[in-house]
Amino acid sequence: MKKDSRLVLFDIDGTLVHCGPTPRRAFKRALEMVFGTAGPIDNWLFDGKTDPLIVRELMDTAGVKWNEESVNEALDRYVNGLARELPDEPAKEVCPGVRELLDELQRREALLGLLTGNVRAGAKAKLESLELWRYFPFGGFADDSYNRNEIAEEAVRRAEEYMGRAWSGKDIVIIGDTPHDVGCGRHLGARAIGVGTGRSTAAELLAAGAEAAFDDLSDTATVIQTIIH
Repeated sequence: MKKDSRLVLFDIDGTLVHCGPTPRRAFKRALEMVFGTAGPIDNWLFDGKTDPLIVRELMDTAGVKWNEESVNEALDRYVNGLARELPDEPAKEVCPGVRELLDELQRREALLGLLTGNVRAGAKAKLESLELWRYFPFGGFADDSYNRNEIAEEAVRRAEEYMGRAWSGKDIVIIGDTPHDVGCGRHLGARAIGVGTGRSTAAELLAAGAEAAFDDLSDTATVIQTIIH
């Protein structure tokens, strides 16, 4: 892989890490503090959604009015709880093969970034708790938009700003664990690689349109070859 030949954008939850019950617990407490209820959060599907969208959906379902200010207040409280509690979360873990893959991509001088539905401070809290934040100098976050495709566009814009060059098409690789990540790849005209360490299986991600999919990222050599293909 020649220098700067690939921009590789990673999802976080279910792709890079699992953070145990702490994020949902912190999210629930924050909503209760701001809105008086967390709605049906215990059974709510977070996968592939942005943090602000989750707040809006839960409050709409609960019949509670919200505005931009109250959504932001809830997310600020959530992030504060997350940063405080994650260091002591015993169930948090890095997904199989992730550290080795990131190290090898760095060695090959690929440009690494994030494409996530987390707000930036939440992403930082999660990845810092598992010593992964240092790999990612930029990203697209839920602070940028409620819409995941717009977040993807912002991640690419920041990559261009960071490196002083343009990225497009097959030079961009998105790695994620949901069909939403695959959809971002399609939106950008990029390549999407699925990983079955979240709710979706590798087969389901292939069916959603991923160019390739793996049960996990532990076969570093094969994943690297797929990225640089």
